[in-house]
Amino acid sequence: MKDGINLQKVNRLLIRGVNWVGDTILTYPSVQQLRILFPRSHIAILVVDHLVDLWRTSPYIDEVISFRKEKKTNPLWGDLKLIQALKKKGFDLAIIFPRSLHSALQIFLAGVPIRVGYQSGGRSLLLTHGIPRTEEVLNIHRIYYYQKLIELFGKIETALTPKLFLRTEDRLWADQTLKNFGVMNGELLIGMNPGATYGMAKCWPPERFGELGRKLSENFRVKILLFGKKEEQSMVGEIGKFLGRKGIDLAGKTSLLQLAALLERCHLLITNDTGTMHMAAAVGTPVVAIFGSTNPVTTGPWGVGHTIVRKEIPCSPCFKRMCPTDHRCMKLITVNDILKECDKYL
Repeated sequence: MKDGINLQKVNRLLIRGVNWVGDTILTYPSVQQLRILFPRSHIAILVVDHLVDLWRTSPYIDEVISFRKEKKTNPLWGDLKLIQALKKKGFDLAIIFPRSLHSALQIFLAGVPIRVGYQSGGRSLLLTHGIPRTEEVLNIHRIYYYQKLIELFGKIETALTPKLFLRTEDRLWADQTLKNFGVMNGELLIGMNPGATYGMAKCWPPERFGELGRKLSENFRVKILLFGKKEEQSMVGEIGKFLGRKGIDLAGKTSLLQLAALLERCHLLITNDTGTMHMAAAVGTPVVAIFGSTNPVTTGPWGVGHTIVRKEIPCSPCFKRMCPTDHRCMKLITVNDILKECDKYL
């Protein structure tokens, strides 16, 4: 019995997953811990449909339930069928990883009797076990931040390392794709991810990615894999002009698991603070991560073997989408700064 919860009677456990790629990866250790804590329970995860791939290969999840994130003023209208379906599944306990009012309301209306989540945004009445979202909690790495929600059920001695599991079909697809681009077996590959979801303030200038890629391809016999979302194709295309035949444009051309399989093939990923950064770390690829507007203490790549590059300036981290001044946090980081870090791996 923990805080009035009889763990032995939790037969069906629901996890409300987060809505971002990077945060999804950072919840992996907590989900693995839940499997350890509830070895005989049926564990399901409720997640927005574009993130299903990141859960379908998890050995710690029995069921993936997806929903479409509505952009209407009242997204609950789109949730009505989902809520009814959740009610029928008879979950005993729910862990709510996001801090939004909507995510807590979904679970409340689904009638899950025990609801655990962070107290924020006026959702305390929707939770049976609210965890205080203190200043201390906000300033720890997101791995620990999500882990705090499950410490209710037992002491956790150490944080586990996120691991993204790949299927044979994803690796075969990556092999064939690289072969189609003329990549030979054993050829050195470096990945670059010049975009970022949360605004341009997180982005190192694209022309510097291009110049860096050109120097890397000249100094080493490497090919550069350029990653990005569909809406970043124009920016990635401009970077590709610096690289010529040494660059392979993959922006908007992969599923999440296909992207992960390509990241696994890379010797190194150079990236802004993005979900792709966390995916690379989760498949065992070293990362050189460029930070400016965000805080590597809370969202840096997890594990050993990674490098963070940032400049200590008074306004960083600001957590803004767009820089209101001169974007010096990124502009002060030179091509040679990153090249020097890459040399350590190559």
